[in-house]
Amino acid sequence: MHVIRGVGAAILIGHKMISKAFRISLSRGIENAQIFLDTWDETLVGQLKDIDYNAHLEDILNGKSPEKLVKEYFKIIEMKTASLFAAACKAGAIEAKASRELIELMREYGKEVGLAYQLADDLVDIVSGKLEEGIIMPIIRAYGGKLNPEIVKKIKENGTEIIEEALRRSGLDLKEIYKEEIKKHVERAIQLASSSLVPNTIYKELLKEAPRYIVNAMIKNINMVI
Repeated sequence: MHVIRGVGAAILIGHKMISKAFRISLSRGIENAQIFLDTWDETLVGQLKDIDYNAHLEDILNGKSPEKLVKEYFKIIEMKTASLFAAACKAGAIEAKASRELIELMREYGKEVGLAYQLADDLVDIVSGKLEEGIIMPIIRAYGGKLNPEIVKKIKENGTEIIEEALRRSGLDLKEIYKEEIKKHVERAIQLASSSLVPNTIYKELLKEAPRYIVNAMIKNINMVI
């Protein structure tokens, strides 16, 4: 769109699509419309935090407190990505006329699945030697204009090694951090799906199986399993 019609037109069409989506949510009731607005706000705050995140990236380049950077990253993906999964699950529960307790449980379930999903996606990039999302590209964006071109090239080509070396100095392993986080969120999602609040149907079993299935389907190509 931005190539054919120009950047301005593409941005405005995006705004139009948001408006149309909100009208659809409103047609499903005020509560679904409220979910739409709350999720949109949370996602935008997450994006703003992503921008602020760049302020900490110099620490990675200098080998200082990389664990703080990683923790901040997890918070960002919770807001930017997991909030969308949570909204979908909550809206589905509302459409099914579930109890208030079950609606909230499904929101939590969606959040945990969303976190596991995003982390698994990033883990694949890490093992493949790519860190174009989350950490490396923000470094380029934040410092690209100030860094020597050779340093920028080195970060692009060996970003994973740079991050892993910084973490190793603090006794941390990047891949293990991701694996443990993914496992934690998968197990939490399964626990939620196992609740007595969820009716005992085939769909309950699907909810219990889905988190691990989704994650393992993503990481099987890098010979990992959760």
